[in-house]
Order: sequence, then structure tokens, then C-alpha cells
Amino acid sequence: MGRDDILRTVKEAEASAEKTVQDAKEKASRILSDARSAATEAVNAGRRDTEAAAQSNLQAARDSASGEAAKVKKSGESSLSDVHSNAEANRDAAVNLVLDAIRS
Repeated sequence: MGRDDILRTVKEAEASAEKTVQDAKEKASRILSDARSAATEAVNAGRRDTEAAAQSNLQAARDSASGEAAKVKKSGESSLSDVHSNAEANRDAAVNLVLDAIRS
């Protein structure tokens, strides 16, 4: 093997090594890019899951509060009905009491 053959072989080896290094850099860049994409998707999925859970909890709290409000409303309506009935029953006595107070 002559000097020219050796130089050509060395240059070919250097070119091959540069290509291997370049390919490795590109592969590393793709791996990093894919990892970033996967991490971003994982974060987004976590956010979606968290938001869905928060919405579910919020709706459950609303439903519970609505049920409690309905109970309070029903109790208030019952009390109001009792007050109204008592007022009707005592109206004549109250009118007489006022008229007696005016007459005296």
C-alpha cells in the first residue's frame, strides 16, 4: 500500500468518523426532542386530569350545597307557613287589642 492509498484510507476513515459523529448528534437531538415532547404531553395530561378532577369536585360541592339549600328552603317555607297560620289565627285578637288601646 502506497502513501496515497494510506492518505485516502485515512481521509475516508475521518469522513466516516465525522459522519458517525454527525449521525450520533442528530440521533441525540431526536432523542432529546422526543423526550421533551413526551414530557410536555405528560405535563399537559396531568393538567387535564387535575382540571377534570377539580371540576368534578366542584360539581359535587355544588350538588351538595344545592341539596342543603333545598332543605333549608323547605324548612323556611314550613316556618313561614306556621307564622302565616298563627298570624291569621291571631288577627282578630290583635285588631281588638289595637281598638281597645285606641278607645282607652
